[in-house]
Amino acid sequence: MWRKVIFLTLILILASADLAHSKKVFVAKPAKRYVHMTGFTRPRTVLTVSSEENARCLAVYADIGDTIKPDGVFAKLDPTFIDFDIRRNLDKQQATESDVYFYSKEAERYRTLIEKKHAAQTTLDALESDLASAREATEALKVEELILREHKRRHSIQAPAGWRVIERYIEPGELVRNGDELAKIGNFKILLVPLALTPSELITLQKMKDIKLHLPELDATVPAWIENISPDYDPDMRKIQVDLGIDKFPMEKRGGIRADLYIPMAEGKGAVIVPDSALVQGYEEAYLVREDGEEVPVIIMGDGDEEGTKRVRSKEIAAGDRFLAEPPQTGF
Repeated sequence: MWRKVIFLTLILILASADLAHSKKVFVAKPAKRYVHMTGFTRPRTVLTVSSEENARCLAVYADIGDTIKPDGVFAKLDPTFIDFDIRRNLDKQQATESDVYFYSKEAERYRTLIEKKHAAQTTLDALESDLASAREATEALKVEELILREHKRRHSIQAPAGWRVIERYIEPGELVRNGDELAKIGNFKILLVPLALTPSELITLQKMKDIKLHLPELDATVPAWIENISPDYDPDMRKIQVDLGIDKFPMEKRGGIRADLYIPMAEGKGAVIVPDSALVQGYEEAYLVREDGEEVPVIIMGDGDEEGTKRVRSKEIAAGDRFLAEPPQTGF
């Protein structure tokens, strides 16, 4: 008798467990599709270094690929002729300052003589006129000296420290003219990845907390941020230009490295994420089972975002619907 009681008890326990197991449900989550787009790294800023003077190049301190040194000097031009001009200016200043001193002393002497009525006023007027002219000449020469020294300073071709030379167009010994391009340099401290996005893709990108760029050639993933968003719109592509910035890089920063961006976009109506265990699959069809036992045919679109999930689509389902998590696998 006791054996029958134990047997019936086990049957009831298994039946209860099977019932509880079959009633385990889940809520369908909206499915997302990943929009894949590719860009290539480039320097944040590119600058053309030009000459503002006419002179012969004496030295170039950075070659292609080199980094501009902390003093910022890229090249030096021959300052011989500007040094001559500065020397001539200083000589003229010395002469005019002597004139100022002479006319000042003479004017003071004639003022004393006029007070004693021993000299004419016209002589004093002439001396004061010469004194004013000498002072004006001295001031003009001082301004000219400042201009000449600025020209000499520009014989040292400057570039932003820490930037790298992309192209170089000058060699020592060449004659450089005003306006000649000497080099093209770039700021590789920050890399940019230009991309073209639709308005909806841009809105989704702006809502992303962590933006990641995959570098397939380097087998690495790096964090990024939105650096620039163009206010204009390309009517041909119907897209907006966006630049993503990269600071951390697995190698020396350089342009031309491929970067892939994946933006999770919401799928259309009827596309949801479900666990693999919720799908009842046959050879050519699959379906989900609602809480009330209704079977809903679905189309499997691929793996979901998380391991052990699938993306499915059906006109009869929507995000938020409840289905059995582990329905009986009866087959078709």
